[in-house]
Amino acid sequence: MSRFNLSTAILLLATVTSLPAAKPLKAPDGLFKDLNDSNATSVILLRETELFIDGRLISSMKGARRKLNQPVKHKQNPLLVADKPWEVGGPGYGTVHYDPKTKLFRMWYQTWKKKKGISEGNLCLATSRDGVKWTKPVINKDTGTNLVSPPDVPGFQCPGIIRDDNDPDPARRYKMLFSCAPNNKSSSWMSSAGFSPDGIHWTTVKPLKIIPFSDTQVCPLWDSRNRRYMAILRFGPPNVRLVARTESEDFLHWSPKVTVFRRTTRDAVQQTQFYQMAPMPYAGGFIGLIGAYHNESLKPITPDKPWTDRQDLQLAYSRDGVIWSRVGGSGTVSYSELMAKRDWGPRARASVFLPYGDMKRKDWDWGYVIPYFTPDPIVVGDRIHFYYAGTDAKHWWTWTGDPPKLDPNPKPPKKGVGLATLRVDGFVSVEAGPKGGSMTTRPILFLGDTLTVNAEAKGGSLTVEALDAEGKPIKNFGIESSVPLTSDSINHKLAWKGQADLHQLQGRPIRLRFHLKGAKLYSITPGTRHAHYIQSYDQ
Repeated sequence: MSRFNLSTAILLLATVTSLPAAKPLKAPDGLFKDLNDSNATSVILLRETELFIDGRLISSMKGARRKLNQPVKHKQNPLLVADKPWEVGGPGYGTVHYDPKTKLFRMWYQTWKKKKGISEGNLCLATSRDGVKWTKPVINKDTGTNLVSPPDVPGFQCPGIIRDDNDPDPARRYKMLFSCAPNNKSSSWMSSAGFSPDGIHWTTVKPLKIIPFSDTQVCPLWDSRNRRYMAILRFGPPNVRLVARTESEDFLHWSPKVTVFRRTTRDAVQQTQFYQMAPMPYAGGFIGLIGAYHNESLKPITPDKPWTDRQDLQLAYSRDGVIWSRVGGSGTVSYSELMAKRDWGPRARASVFLPYGDMKRKDWDWGYVIPYFTPDPIVVGDRIHFYYAGTDAKHWWTWTGDPPKLDPNPKPPKKGVGLATLRVDGFVSVEAGPKGGSMTTRPILFLGDTLTVNAEAKGGSLTVEALDAEGKPIKNFGIESSVPLTSDSINHKLAWKGQADLHQLQGRPIRLRFHLKGAKLYSITPGTRHAHYIQSYDQ
């Protein structure tokens, strides 16, 4: 080392060692918290949107109630009807996808072939840019039709279709479960699977025998949390109108069916059976649309039992996709409660999610409605899209008179596909009238600095106070400091005067007490909006 470099190094070393030591800085009070298995026991960890369909989050309500809300039917219904020679008996069971990348809606719907013996369906495809105006593109150039090429097996029907972007094999991008009778005999009825690269050209799995027969639409889903497929289908054998479930890790080997819904005491009011259920993942759980078929009869509909031989849609809910609950007029109802002996009449009628149309008005869907399967929620703006098939006749429309007789030349009913929309998260609300009411949560814990609520408070108000786990008010987050919500929004941010955000509430067990006056609360969602960097040293 030269004399110059040595001198420079000594000078630099002396300079560095002579600098004063940097002083560590202290974080503001309440920013950092301890979180362990002792101070966070018996709390609900809020990780995503929390709905009020069940009572998991609710500790108590005073002057408030939970209420099932119904979607609004589109004014232009029916949006799609059978108007082609090959659409006999359609539109029947259907599946609707929406691709946010291409902004394209795709609808697969079943029609029927004119043939003797075992029934067999066609599969058609319609597309839309807005979910309202549908076109039937020419897919098969040889026939000039919108018919896709379904699995080539006798008795094909009742398909449910998913798009699976997790499968590395592009030939299996689209997956289907369906029912068939490969030997053209009733003894060979079964449910099977098919794959497709585009949703148009399908191949059938081999061997075909993978699931016992489901005499209604088979609806598969990918359960991302548990990394497996699940399917909702009909019970059996024997073929009975009950809802069952099965699951698979590879879409080929399916577990034995388990029954998730049987008829209860409440169902005896209208002699309700479950025709099918279309599931949909939503907000960390699952929504199910049940085809609730009432009082099967060949006789005419009477004024005292207007639900006879008609079908509406009821709601079901599950947090894990395995254990399901029925939803009534005020949220989920346990199986044991549904089996209790009581006057279920008003409660049974209040459990309708999507009603059939008005028979006196001769609505296009006055007879029965069937849920269309949407394997992913279709959300447009702040509304959820629900598609369904409807008809202007009762179920057994081929029978007339009393005593009923089979009509030798029955006039086929008109069928169509309709749309109903619901406010995002709007399945069940916590609400109070003009006199006001409150709802207090169980102890919850969230991470972040923001709590967003979906609430309708126009013409009323919603305020919130934060309590500790024991129910004592938290300083600076009392009712007197709460910034009132007085408008309608799916994205209200809870706020307290003098507080830039809610980081002081995060990472600790708290309760929230909502005070509602002429207001409705639909959901609550945790999040982080701000950067929480602070300097560690003063130099």
